[in-house]
Amino acid sequence: MDPILPKPDEPLYLAAEQQHLRPVRAGTLVLVEEGLVLLEGPPRWLGERMQRARLPIGAGCCHVLEEDGWIGLMSPRGARLRVLAGRPADENLGDLLVARLRCLRALENRLLAALAAALRLRV
Repeated sequence: MDPILPKPDEPLYLAAEQQHLRPVRAGTLVLVEEGLVLLEGPPRWLGERMQRARLPIGAGCCHVLEEDGWIGLMSPRGARLRVLAGRPADENLGDLLVARLRCLRALENRLLAALAAALRLRV
């Protein structure tokens, strides 16, 4: 039975303390749009032990995976992210840059709206 995974262009929502496991290829981009995500990378051998790199990724940040394998995604407070499949080496990275800029613009708009609401309360 094949796992049901979100399409690459669809956001993945993680509830608080929810963990999501999925297979990925090298070059896959994990882009966090909201919240904080704890990424457990594909397992690797380090000496005689199997180790998994753990990396926190905050809102507006991303990480490119270097190896194929299974990753674990977990959010302590809930998050929205996208997992974009690795692109061929000859393809332009412009799409990834545009996605990152859209995410940052959305964060900026939310901050401005919150600031405007706070200023209205003071008046």
